[in-house]
Amino acid sequence: MTHSLRIAIIDDEPSVRSGLSNLLLSEGYATLTFASAEAFLNDGHSQRLTALVIADIKLKGMSGAALFEKLQLSPCPPPVIFISGHDDETWQRFAGQPGAVAFLHKPIDIDVLLNHISRVLLRGETRP
Repeated sequence: MTHSLRIAIIDDEPSVRSGLSNLLLSEGYATLTFASAEAFLNDGHSQRLTALVIADIKLKGMSGAALFEKLQLSPCPPPVIFISGHDDETWQRFAGQPGAVAFLHKPIDIDVLLNHISRVLLRGETRP
């Protein structure tokens, strides 16, 4: 079953972007991939299609944390799953805030990621 909802994957590591995209495509999700937060923010069409964002905390240029803060300024921000290969206290600032779904360490536990995605998208925690 293919989902019409799109998941934006924002990571500056090409292997992470392609790996997550391939995984989610195999699960029936449509994906959009971006190498930077700026690329995502500059693509208004893709933002409108996005139901969920998976973003690395440590990106080159604008960080995933700064991206989250910018997204929260929009009328209906998409929920965000943070990922990181580093121990980073930044994510704790967002824990429990509306729109912050989870923080997952790389390598990502695929079952945990898919459970979060399913819960968010099925529960309707997406933009209208």
